[in-house]
Amino acid sequence: MNTKFMRTLFLFALCAQGGVIAADSTDSSKEIMSAYYEWVEAVNAKDIEWWASFLDARAVFLPDGNPALETTDAIIDFYAEQFRDPNFSLDCTQTLVEVSASNDFAWSRGTCNGTFTTPDGELGRSSGKWTKVWVRSDSGEWKCRLNAWNRNE
Repeated sequence: MNTKFMRTLFLFALCAQGGVIAADSTDSSKEIMSAYYEWVEAVNAKDIEWWASFLDARAVFLPDGNPALETTDAIIDFYAEQFRDPNFSLDCTQTLVEVSASNDFAWSRGTCNGTFTTPDGELGRSSGKWTKVWVRSDSGEWKCRLNAWNRNE
């Protein structure tokens, strides 16, 4: 069988089973997959310094229902507030990573479920989807340049 057909069939099977899809099998896409799962681990550890280490110096975040966060300080302040909530946690999956032919930027997308404390003190739940743009830093690490998400509700 032709290799392209086999790859498509394999990716379809992964998708049908709810698996993670990497658009390519390059080291870069694997590095981004790993970086994202560490990102979520840092969120759930509520370790703002570790989490912030994944940000590009020119990062911009577009949180659902909030103004754009256009500075690193604004992004860190936004997450520090979330981290103060004892119920805040994320359960996320990165479903696609595509790396540019130049290997200096990439994009990824996925889904996320979150828990948090509602304004009336109850446990809240939310689900959504997100897209990230990654850039390769001077040190060779992948950093998040753009992060946008919205809720499914």
